[in-house]
Amino acid sequence: LSALIDKRDLVQSLETLAESVPAIVLRTEPSGWINWYNHRWYSFTGQTRAEAAGWGWQTAHHPEDFLRVMEEWPRALATGKPIEIEFRLRRYDGVFHWHLARVEPMRDDKGTILSWYGTVVDIEAQKQAHERTQRVVETLQEAFLPRQLPQRSALRVDATYVSAEEDARVGGDWYDAFELPDGRMGLSIGDVTGHGLAASLAVGRLRQSIYTLARRLDDPSKILAEVNAILRAQEPETFATALVAFIAPDGSSVSYATAGHPPPIVAYDAEAPAEVQPCNGPPLGVMDSLAIPTHTFLTASDMVLLLYTDGITEYARDAVAGEMKLRSVASTLVGNTGIARPATFIYEAVLEEIPPQDDIALLLLQFSPAKPLSRDPRKSLNKEWRFHASDARAAHVARREIAMHMFEICGETEDARSSELIIGELLANTVAHAPGLVHLLLEWTGEDFVLIVRDSGPGLETVASALPTDLMDEGRRGLFLIHALSLEVALAKSPEGGAELRVVLPLKPRD
Repeated sequence: LSALIDKRDLVQSLETLAESVPAIVLRTEPSGWINWYNHRWYSFTGQTRAEAAGWGWQTAHHPEDFLRVMEEWPRALATGKPIEIEFRLRRYDGVFHWHLARVEPMRDDKGTILSWYGTVVDIEAQKQAHERTQRVVETLQEAFLPRQLPQRSALRVDATYVSAEEDARVGGDWYDAFELPDGRMGLSIGDVTGHGLAASLAVGRLRQSIYTLARRLDDPSKILAEVNAILRAQEPETFATALVAFIAPDGSSVSYATAGHPPPIVAYDAEAPAEVQPCNGPPLGVMDSLAIPTHTFLTASDMVLLLYTDGITEYARDAVAGEMKLRSVASTLVGNTGIARPATFIYEAVLEEIPPQDDIALLLLQFSPAKPLSRDPRKSLNKEWRFHASDARAAHVARREIAMHMFEICGETEDARSSELIIGELLANTVAHAPGLVHLLLEWTGEDFVLIVRDSGPGLETVASALPTDLMDEGRRGLFLIHALSLEVALAKSPEGGAELRVVLPLKPRD
């Protein structure tokens, strides 16, 4: 009897302590049946004790997160392993907040599970702060990557940037291509250690330093030595790999130097793996002085040159196998100019839908005469994209590809920049309010460019034509901008089950 009293007192003491914890605390039976919450569950969800008992917590979960929770929690019960999971809970007023739950089993001396104890912490503020930081990082990325790539009659340049699957890792890679007054074409690509806002800012400074030095120096190794000295003097804790290259004015040769960066890949023959060029030197920022060689190789008709960051070779944690696959895919583009976005083609062919664990930058050059546009504008100007609203990376890639397509067809005009803003706001609102598949179509009617956004809903119900009363309401402010900048906006039921938004962009193809 004394032991039972002691046990009861201990349980009461633990419950009293749990009531003072600034988080939801719970206890379950070995089966997962929840038999106790502290008061914070009831005050947050508005549930009564009868409503919350057992498996009643299910009704408080966000529908999009519920299936995932119902997969992982039974798995933890079956295996006896602790669980840590993020999900959204509905507050008493109907507003959902992100929470982080950690639940662990309590066992007896024989290892038998007696109960499970857990905490559920509201992380909504941290999520919102992270999203704000993420938006800043993505904005910086867009500012630091070139909007247009130089093109020549017998040289096609394409690039792509893919953010890592983990949002917090965005920001460390860059690519650049630019024409110089003396006829050279400059190229740079690199990878700053670390991720996030600090890495994005470093990317901008390094890319601009290389461009500035390239206007007065013609030796890639000297440019990297100068950048290294600047980095050591101004940011001694920052390290980066980088490659700088120049294409001769007549296109006959390529000179380059590397500082800890993956070597260029060159493909001459569609039937053989591409060749890996020499690379030398430590990363930028490691040593006070950087002495590295400049390499040169001759170009050939239909040759493919590929510059890349190591995210694409290390995606499967096997850099050797990744490089072999990259070499094989690069060869398939020798003399093949029929692929609209060859850099994206390489990324998709190498990763085969495997989510990248690190940022990936690709800069591809095809030394082949460009094919003229089809005389049928509908065939050459129409494009479409599909992605899931939960895939931030795919939405980001779609936005960039649409913008690049517009600039290629219409030039970098004020109307094109306004259209780019419209597209950004459309995608932001679609991703925020329309979970599920998203279908984008850019159509040329012969008179207008029409952007069609179809979602599987529930999505937009109206498109505001006036500014919101609360100017801090980013969603409605974005919808107002869409309405104000577009020539025409129409909202209807989508054949795919959600909403279809048709926006006439202020664009015309250039002559």
